[in-house]
Amino acid sequence: MGTVQRNVIYNVALSLSQVLFPLLVFPYVSRILGPERIGEIAFVDSITQWCILGAALGIPIYGVREIAKLKSDPEGRSILFSELLILHLFITVLVSSLFILSFHTLAVLAPYQTLFWIGTGILFLHASLLEWFFQGMGLFPYITVRTILVRTATTLAVFWMVRSPDDTALYYLLTLLGIGANVALNGWYARRFVRFTLRGIRVLRHVKPLFYIFSFALVTSVYTLLDTMILGLMVDKAAVGYYTTALRLVKLVIALLVAVSTVMVATLSFRIHRGDREEAVLLLRKSFALTSLVGVPLSVGLFIVAPNVVLLFAGGDFKPAVAALRFLAPTILMIGLSNIFGMQVLNITNNERLFLRAALAGMAISIAANLLLIPGFRSTGSAMANALTEAVVCTLLAVFALKKFPFRPEWMAIAKAMLSALPMPLIWWLLKQISLPEWSETIVMVALAGSVYFAIQRFVWRNPLVGELATSSLSFLSGQTKAKEGHG
Repeated sequence: MGTVQRNVIYNVALSLSQVLFPLLVFPYVSRILGPERIGEIAFVDSITQWCILGAALGIPIYGVREIAKLKSDPEGRSILFSELLILHLFITVLVSSLFILSFHTLAVLAPYQTLFWIGTGILFLHASLLEWFFQGMGLFPYITVRTILVRTATTLAVFWMVRSPDDTALYYLLTLLGIGANVALNGWYARRFVRFTLRGIRVLRHVKPLFYIFSFALVTSVYTLLDTMILGLMVDKAAVGYYTTALRLVKLVIALLVAVSTVMVATLSFRIHRGDREEAVLLLRKSFALTSLVGVPLSVGLFIVAPNVVLLFAGGDFKPAVAALRFLAPTILMIGLSNIFGMQVLNITNNERLFLRAALAGMAISIAANLLLIPGFRSTGSAMANALTEAVVCTLLAVFALKKFPFRPEWMAIAKAMLSALPMPLIWWLLKQISLPEWSETIVMVALAGSVYFAIQRFVWRNPLVGELATSSLSFLSGQTKAKEGHG
């Protein structure tokens, strides 16, 4: 197995862990803490994440690219590593000072000082996390194994220690300790590949390229983080809890879709930069077809089973999150397509400025829509604004991408997927007549609706991807079985 293939497998495993661990933890935590306490953590963390973004100054993106260029130059790599680490730590000190000042002086933040102090620790630790270094070095096996081990330990600690609503701060503290464990392990492992030095460093040479990357990251974050902060400032924290619960559920599904789509990125980058345009076009068309095939049933299915999913995942206290989840469900397909047009086309072809234009439009729409919709619709209003923003961003990215790299996606693939999903509401209605328990009803719905959907794709539309996915899955399972037999 080649290095690229191995890294892809580890990336997919990492994405799956990002889905599975929250599926284990959040149903427990949401029932213990309740909407109000979950909303408090989400509110504080949204502000903390903004500060982390500002302190990073684009280094997590820039560092990956620059470290990758110096993989065979230990001396240059150490100088670059030291420059970026110093810059990150310096900016973090400045941002942390403003962060601490804000929650000590602003009355609206004062009730959450304990959580904000924990957020301050998270902010400081992120400056020393060094994830960009390991990604730039291509050390994905280490990243995956370390992440899964730390998440396992953190998950066990949550089940053991979080017992009542009074443990809200403890739950957030466990997040801090998990990041601290990653920092300690990364610092220990990084010594094999790099050393900190003050000799020959020129920190300021990175400011100009970082400014552009930071601008893009900042603008994008406005419509991915600001909605939670606006909601928390305009209404009560329970509404934040409902919205962030719905958003968390959607992000879990998106992680699976993006994990499938991300497999294409490395090969596409290689093909385009080598000048093999025809092969790149074929790969992009296949990526679009695959995203349409998987994204549509995920969006439609989540919309239909939203009441059951919220009940099973978060509990009966989170019933108001159902409406928000239904408005957010279509963003699964939108973000999948945005990933193709943005990351797989504009980013790879060095057209990040067009990516920035779409993000700017998204920022403006997000702010306006949230301010307009939250007073009347609360958490559902934030979900409406989110869906509108993602639709506009996806459309702009498609327009920009197809002008720069016209690969002619098969738009009919989306229409065929929609038609294939039409039996889903009928299957759901029939299951409701049987009155099964929620777990059984949801599992049967997924199995039946999925089988009917893919059968229509295979036998009515003659979609070759269905056969390819089945063949790949069987080959993978066969290979795993043989490997186990060999070890036996």
